[in-house]
Amino acid sequence: MKNTRRNFAFFSFYDRTGIEAYLERQAENGWMLDKTSAFGWHFRRIEPKKIHFSVVYFAKASAFDPEPSEAQLAFHDFCEHAGWKLAASNAQMQIFYNEAPNPTPIETDATLEVSAIHASTKKSHLTSYYLLAGVGILQAALFFWRLISDPIGVLASNANLFSGMCWILMLALSATEIVGYHTWHKRAKSAAELDGSFVETKGHRNFQIVILCMMLLAFAFLLISYGGSKMMLIAFASVAVVLGVTAIIVCTSELMKKMKLSAKINRNITILLTLVLAFGFTGVLLISVISRITSFLPEKVPVDTYEYNGWTFEVYRDELPLTIEDLIEIDYDGYSYEIRTLDKSVFIEQKEATQRPRKDALVHPDLDYSITTVKMPFMYELCKKALLDDFAHNYGHPEPEDDMWEEHIKIDATPWGANEAYQLKLGGELQQRFLLCYDNCIVEIDFDWDWQLTSEQMTAVAENLGK
Repeated sequence: MKNTRRNFAFFSFYDRTGIEAYLERQAENGWMLDKTSAFGWHFRRIEPKKIHFSVVYFAKASAFDPEPSEAQLAFHDFCEHAGWKLAASNAQMQIFYNEAPNPTPIETDATLEVSAIHASTKKSHLTSYYLLAGVGILQAALFFWRLISDPIGVLASNANLFSGMCWILMLALSATEIVGYHTWHKRAKSAAELDGSFVETKGHRNFQIVILCMMLLAFAFLLISYGGSKMMLIAFASVAVVLGVTAIIVCTSELMKKMKLSAKINRNITILLTLVLAFGFTGVLLISVISRITSFLPEKVPVDTYEYNGWTFEVYRDELPLTIEDLIEIDYDGYSYEIRTLDKSVFIEQKEATQRPRKDALVHPDLDYSITTVKMPFMYELCKKALLDDFAHNYGHPEPEDDMWEEHIKIDATPWGANEAYQLKLGGELQQRFLLCYDNCIVEIDFDWDWQLTSEQMTAVAENLGK
């Protein structure tokens, strides 16, 4: 039977009421708190009993203090004489316990208690959440700006969706904590001044747990979407590096406390170490990890290679849904066939296919096309508009007077078996580049040929790509 255990207690910093009730339940179940840190709350086994707890806030304390100050020690002695023993402390938060049936409270003046909580919360809790909220607002704004300017690039990428979701959730968490605290403080201050009563704190423990679960589920979905590809290993490596760097920073700060270095030295070294690791070491380490993953787990292996003008080119034999052989008769077998998934999510999937002759046989035609599959019908129009804008690269700007102006011209979609069809016009001349809108996919195809397409070739495109 284990005599110790470690829990992660999700409580708002100022939630004195919630923390005390939680610790009393743990004592009744046979567990006594004896240490709190960034790695969780540590409990030791005791005989189950009813124990009273009191959370007191000491604003002058710091997370970097090597040991309690004289004022803190004097306060601890005062509490011990009153029957309250120190269970654990974490910066400004001091947690005491008392086994007496009806102990005298440590805090008897609600005004002073509210003032102490407010001073301590401003020093640590609120500052952190204000910074998190500021970064969250910037990241959320950037996410929505990208969603408007490049909807397919965002919606087709599980990584972009995961990142955007996480920042939105962090913004929701920080806003809830900030608003919740100020709401409580306003009520508590008024009640203390009015009749000397203390308004019990109400944190957001359940909301914090929900946010964490949503982020973990989103990360699990991200990993599942990557399957066994190198991107899954990169995602794991990124998380491992971030957690490792965080552990190094925390452990270094704890080591300096054990070495009895002053709070000022500890704080300055911790800040410097955080900056160096965050902007230097982390980047170098991630690049190293990603390069190693890429080297031993390539996305695709070519079937052959050849040399041309001192360069080495790779040849692939992927199975394409549409090939030049489906469109014309050709007596050439030196093509490289390659298809790759540009991005894939629960909303959109984008694939790009190419069929290219060798560099020493460029007299033969080549073929390029992309397929954007829209899995959610309500997103179809948004994707179509984005692809049309990108198709002509004019984005609705007025037409200039030059021969490089691009625009899309709507053409008859019937021969293509499509719902809508568009052709690229460059400098007033129609090009052999088309955007074809089918029921659940949009195809952009480029025929770099000198002849006009026949109805049979258009039908072949519809049969191979439109379904």
